[in-house]
Amino acid sequence: MITNVSRRSLIAGAAALASSASARAQSYPARPITLVVTFAAGGGVDVVSRLAAEALGEEMGGRIIVENRGGGATMTGTQAVVKAEADGYTLLAAPTTMVINPAARPTMPFDWTKDLIPIGLMAKLPFVVVTKPDSPLNSMKDLEALGKSRATPVLFASGGTGTVAHLAGELFALSTGAKMQHVPYRGEGPSLADVASGQLDCTFSTAAGASGLVQAGTLKALGVTTQERSTLLPAVPTVAEQGYAGFDVSAWVGLMAPARTPPEVTDRLAAALRKALASPALKQKVERAGATPAAPDLAFRPFLEREARIWERVIREAGIKIE
Repeated sequence: MITNVSRRSLIAGAAALASSASARAQSYPARPITLVVTFAAGGGVDVVSRLAAEALGEEMGGRIIVENRGGGATMTGTQAVVKAEADGYTLLAAPTTMVINPAARPTMPFDWTKDLIPIGLMAKLPFVVVTKPDSPLNSMKDLEALGKSRATPVLFASGGTGTVAHLAGELFALSTGAKMQHVPYRGEGPSLADVASGQLDCTFSTAAGASGLVQAGTLKALGVTTQERSTLLPAVPTVAEQGYAGFDVSAWVGLMAPARTPPEVTDRLAAALRKALASPALKQKVERAGATPAAPDLAFRPFLEREARIWERVIREAGIKIE
């Protein structure tokens, strides 16, 4: 039986907890926050993460320090955040490979669905399909036709097995029935050089990495892989515009925190990120970097779950394994 005294004690206890949570949220951040980026400095994800971190820090009234922890197919940096103190002072710039790795690898050192809390998507980085400048291919329909008519498969490159660029090519092949064979490279630069010289038929490259070569006439662009055209290549139609409804592929980067981070802290981060994403100044900076800022009201967890289902299917049907 609950007495009046015990009821008052319960109410007082709940009020004290609520007051403590409110005070913690108001005082956060009391020191610099570390944002772990799972790639080396200078790449597209790193650049976008730094822009978002600066804007988020301004909204939070604190400083966010970017720490690059590359290696292990992005798992090294991710695992460091998973193991970090769940106090809001160590955050993850989560890349697309976070939802790709579990489907392509036999074992994983963590489970993002349980070990991390999604806070919000920061930006998408579109890809562009490019070929050599004097190629007879002028559209994605031409690429499909080549993959169906030629005895040998279309050779397409990417910066490595299991990358988003690799899976984008596999998705196009599965969607169209075109015969395509992946050729992995150690990075985007060498693959672009071999496509430009005609050693390969095409490659799926980041718009940021390929746009300068397209504008210089060193490469020819066939299509952009996102639903929206790239601000770096506004004249290049999307794959979806060319008759492939629903085709929407990008690398992306989102903000996540270790599991058990207090909800008042993650709520504060989410609200600040929404405000930062609504800023015209951040939008302009992100677009100049070749990316597309996320919509401030996008629901991040359903987005992650949808991406995980898409890439799990592609990896399964294409028979991709990464040891």
